Amino acid sequence: MQRSKKQAILCLVFVFTVGLAVASARSPAVSHRTPGMAVIARVAHNGPVLKEILRGEIPETIEQQVTFGDPTGRISTYQPEGQTTTVGQGFFSSDITTNGRTCFTCHQPQNGWAISPPQIFAQFLLTRGQSILFQPIDAADCPNSPGATARFPDSRFVRARSQLFKHGNFRISLNAPNPLGPPAPDESHMTFGGNTDPEWVLTVVYDPFGCQLDPEHGLPANLISVYRRPLPSANVAFLRRDHAEDNPAKFDIMWDAREPDLETQFINATLFHGQTTVEPDEASVTQGVQFQSGMFTAQSYDYWAGDLTGSDRSGAIGGPMNLYDWRQEDSSSPCSSDSSSPSGELECDGIKIKQILLDGTRVNMGTDLYDEFAPPTTHNRKRQARRESIARGESLFDSKVFIISKVAGLNDIKGSFDGESGTCSTCHSNMNVLNDTAGDPKRLGIFDNSNAGVNSDVNVMPWTPDFPRFAFYCETGSIPFFSNPVTSPNCPGSTPDQNATCDEFITTDPGKGLITGLCQDLGKMKVPILRGLAARAPYFHGGNSATLMDVVNFYDQRFNIRLDRQEKKDLVNYLNSL
Repeated sequence: MQRSKKQAILCLVFVFTVGLAVASARSPAVSHRTPGMAVIARVAHNGPVLKEILRGEIPETIEQQVTFGDPTGRISTYQPEGQTTTVGQGFFSSDITTNGRTCFTCHQPQNGWAISPPQIFAQFLLTRGQSILFQPIDAADCPNSPGATARFPDSRFVRARSQLFKHGNFRISLNAPNPLGPPAPDESHMTFGGNTDPEWVLTVVYDPFGCQLDPEHGLPANLISVYRRPLPSANVAFLRRDHAEDNPAKFDIMWDAREPDLETQFINATLFHGQTTVEPDEASVTQGVQFQSGMFTAQSYDYWAGDLTGSDRSGAIGGPMNLYDWRQEDSSSPCSSDSSSPSGELECDGIKIKQILLDGTRVNMGTDLYDEFAPPTTHNRKRQARRESIARGESLFDSKVFIISKVAGLNDIKGSFDGESGTCSTCHSNMNVLNDTAGDPKRLGIFDNSNAGVNSDVNVMPWTPDFPRFAFYCETGSIPFFSNPVTSPNCPGSTPDQNATCDEFITTDPGKGLITGLCQDLGKMKVPILRGLAARAPYFHGGNSATLMDVVNFYDQRFNIRLDRQEKKDLVNYLNSL
């Protein structure tokens, strides 16, 4: 890695002094091979690479604790085992890639260890488009888009990366068996999860970038491209995977739940984003997983409310140190719906779900960060009002009851086919961390036609013309809470003489269903950890909502919660405090 101080400083990295906490090491299963990864790695390796680019500057040491400004205050990272040296550390190594990339390229602390459009624009301007961030393989809408390898200041450079600059999305290439085309003779004719006979038949409805029908990167090659926000590489200690038969608890790592563990995720990310067909060595995988598992990040200061950590004796317990301290609490009770303690907590091997009774119904309670958040002792009315708003927002998140209905991955699994009473914390149920303890992605109706047919009463987020659209044809009734009957030659069971009738599901991102090949999984996406939200707009898997108010408005309409203006504002202030 070049470290010349004369190089342009990438996206404020000249002050990147955050801490490394080395979590207990696990020996990675470097031999893990995801069934569908080989063809993706091979195609990526053969893709274009920008030659005349800067390697950037990575700090020599990462301090134990650091704070950065973000749109609503400050976000901090805490790594309890102290500082680390980045030289030779797998997370920061370009030796394991062929295009100069490192994990640090797209996972940076000022964005809660993700990356967002303001920082992407900053890197573009500071490096005159020469940052390794802009490698065409995933930064471009398609690796061979006109302008993907153009030089600054050619305007085609930005146009070829419209998803990256507008939404902060990267192109993700995934296996997509094409049953209507000639069978592939190799491993490409399978889903990423290894299914060579998926239930669905897939077609491309709309291809804004020409990538979905490209002979090398598209459906003719049994591949499709989806566009997604990078998930934070911090707080992954809460994404626990346990495959023991007697303890099936698991939290999804990727948006589409395609990776079984952090080790395999590190390997596959290196193969695709780093454009190499050689798996990283075991030491690099171990170091990368340790680094991620030891980072805790959260909002620590609000410009209006002030300190969120309790260091000013305010009673708040936000910030990353409190998050880590909470993670260390011991519990040993088995995880089940019948194991509520007298205090109302469910406990599952260190994972706690706090519950309260509302109208005789026990519901999850997401956080207690600001239960004791006291107004400031000074006569600062704005600060007092903001603190009160955050506390009200937390209470709304935890205890505002509404009917959750027609959510695949929730209502069908729990058998609540007519809906059930719940709160925001029903899905964001891991106490104070706010990811999903149920471990199954959910379909909410984001950029799909979940409101088709009998579900016309479901409020979905309509797709926009800058995303591709795919049609999946499934046997009638095989997609939970969905009915859109069509008669088509694409329907399973069709013959040259007669078209069958089936359900047509249209989406910009099939999520878990593309991985498993199962119709019931189409459109399902991970419920992410909410800590550090203020630093990583835009939101949802495709950067589909620009602001947290857009997010709140979507859920308010989706579930007919009927929040008033003040309640929406309180929820946004609370979410910005996480």
